[in-house]
Amino acid sequence: MLDLDSLPGDDLAVNLADTVMLAVSPSIDLLDDGHEKFWAAQALPEGASAPSPEQTRRLRSAVRELLEAVVAAREPEAWAVERVNAAAAAVPTSPRLIDGGAETCWHGEDGGEIALAAVAVAAIDLVSGPRAAQLRRCGAHDCSMLFVAANSRRVWCTPSLCGNRVRVARHAAKG
Repeated sequence: MLDLDSLPGDDLAVNLADTVMLAVSPSIDLLDDGHEKFWAAQALPEGASAPSPEQTRRLRSAVRELLEAVVAAREPEAWAVERVNAAAAAVPTSPRLIDGGAETCWHGEDGGEIALAAVAVAAIDLVSGPRAAQLRRCGAHDCSMLFVAANSRRVWCTPSLCGNRVRVARHAAKG
């Protein structure tokens, strides 16, 4: 079974969406015991801290809806779009020159949650950009994880876990 240590790690938005396992009944919320661990493992902008579990779950439901809509080739629910847009807009950004290059500076001084804004921006970038076509749901029947496929042949979220389980089951079925 997947846990926070084995999330595919493709994208900040995908990582948050994958913290709930929907292919089991009842669903398993990996944030129940791992909220701080999840946020500590993410590559967040400078100045970001872990938002509350309630804020995290609220944005996760919206991000999951956006990503599921892309995978299903349908329009996302309006509430999810509004929630993601609000989270992204809550923390303004600006470009900043540094060492001959540029970086994004996040301005959370007005009370916005930088971590949530970063997830929302990642979700918007993913669903509106060229990588949207690479977004997939794991091919294992007992897995609900999403991932961004680096190549068109990838069908499992984690080849060493779900891929192996499917291959072993296929081999066992052959007799």
